[in-house]
Amino acid sequence: MASSFRSPGRLFRAATRRWLGPFAASRKIVKVTVRDQEFRIVRELTSEPELAAFRNLWAAVVEADQRPAAPPPGRALYKLQIQSIRSGRRANATWFYSSGGTVELLAIWRAIWIAPLYRTPSPAAFEALLRGDRS
Repeated sequence: MASSFRSPGRLFRAATRRWLGPFAASRKIVKVTVRDQEFRIVRELTSEPELAAFRNLWAAVVEADQRPAAPPPGRALYKLQIQSIRSGRRANATWFYSSGGTVELLAIWRAIWIAPLYRTPSPAAFEALLRGDRS
């Protein structure tokens, strides 16, 4: 079985990591809206300390091997609407977050170039931030 490590999509994403993908705009994120499965707002990250924590975790996501996007039964699924500033204008991207640490871009055109699966470095810290848990 051929390794996906050398796939054209993975090579493209590696070469453009600083300009495209989830980490590209991490320093420019200005608002994150967390929604549940019914699209109700769970919380909004708008304060600088919250956004800084999110940016740090978001900038550290790594590409994961593809697997079914559906979360395991009984596990929460969040929709993250991430608002950032690009070229002086606000841009929005919606990502699906599955408990356990995976994120995937909601895209109309699901090509290998734009919508691979990513894994957060610390699912527990990421989920606590999304829920607003205080430690």
